[in-house]
Amino acid sequence: MNWFLWAGIGFSVFILVELIRLNIMLYEELKVERHLPAWVTWDRAQPPVSVIIPAKDEEQNIEPAVRSVLASDYDRLQVILVNDRSLDSTGPIMARLAREDPRIQVLSIRELPEDWTGKTHAMYRAAERADGDILLFTDADAVFDRQVLSRAARFFVDEHLDMLCLLPGFTERRFGEKVVYPHLALGFSYFHPLSKVNDPSRTTAMASGCFLMISKRAYLQLGTWERLRNEVTEDVALSRVVKAARMKFRLLRGSELVRTQPFDGVAAVCRFWRRTFYGGLQKSIPKILRLAVNYTAIALLSALVVWSGALWFTGPPSLAVSLLFTLSSLAMAAVIVPFCFLLRQDGVNWIHGLTTPIGIIISAWVAWSTLIMVITNRGIRWRGKVYR
Repeated sequence: MNWFLWAGIGFSVFILVELIRLNIMLYEELKVERHLPAWVTWDRAQPPVSVIIPAKDEEQNIEPAVRSVLASDYDRLQVILVNDRSLDSTGPIMARLAREDPRIQVLSIRELPEDWTGKTHAMYRAAERADGDILLFTDADAVFDRQVLSRAARFFVDEHLDMLCLLPGFTERRFGEKVVYPHLALGFSYFHPLSKVNDPSRTTAMASGCFLMISKRAYLQLGTWERLRNEVTEDVALSRVVKAARMKFRLLRGSELVRTQPFDGVAAVCRFWRRTFYGGLQKSIPKILRLAVNYTAIALLSALVVWSGALWFTGPPSLAVSLLFTLSSLAMAAVIVPFCFLLRQDGVNWIHGLTTPIGIIISAWVAWSTLIMVITNRGIRWRGKVYR
């Protein structure tokens, strides 16, 4: 028993030191402002923008998404909707919207080529019809603020960018978005901090499919979506090739301007992040293993707090028990307190931070299951198809 207690003390000290280091890194990331500049009027001709929205079985989301784009204060706008083999009412809804607004074109896809992912193929086909100098790829469940296109396009032009991506927020946060999603996002951002993503001298790349703005010139020069036709995380893959080509890229926070619909339960959150880890980390066993070990270590830390706390309160506690309870509690506080702060920044009640052990355990399961898929070459199932 005694040796186990001292092993737990050593483990707690190691985790506490590592968490302090990570929290310093997180603070440095958060204190740098990375948002679109405040809206200003255009003092030059607006470049034409083609907004491309692929959708597969999105009858609940497609109309709000399209109407938010149509309500934009941006003048030179083309909207291309892609009905990608939908079996619900997505197609008829698109057709009705196109009859109401001449800026909309509808493209229907009936078959998916064998070596393509559905979304990349849909966007590729739509981009062939795009007239805009700037292409904006977005998701069928993304809702835009009225000013986001004007602000983004102006920033895009002023900064002479080749690609701009905005990280979205949620229209609504449920249990999965409050308790599970943030831990998985923080784990992924460990490998893709914004400071490195926006550093042209580094290869680190990340993006979100909710708002991918790219010049048509750059899109064609890179080889179009055909180059990335079998990428399961096409947004991250596009950012990688943009940075590899030394093009000018910027990733900004846009949660107040672009919002996506909440997931349909915790299982859907886990599926999304399993796909993101699989493709976004390029099936790297060392990186995914590092994630899994990190989550597991914090889950074990939670167990140490509970166990040592039970020993301490049922006392009389020994020196080893007191040290273990104190150090493991401090280490756990180094996880929970910053998480509560992040939740509060996003407008979520900080009390949800107390559910950290639940979120960490689920995150560990997502990371380990992703690792098994990579090692066994089982691939990832997404939208009814397996990708390897």
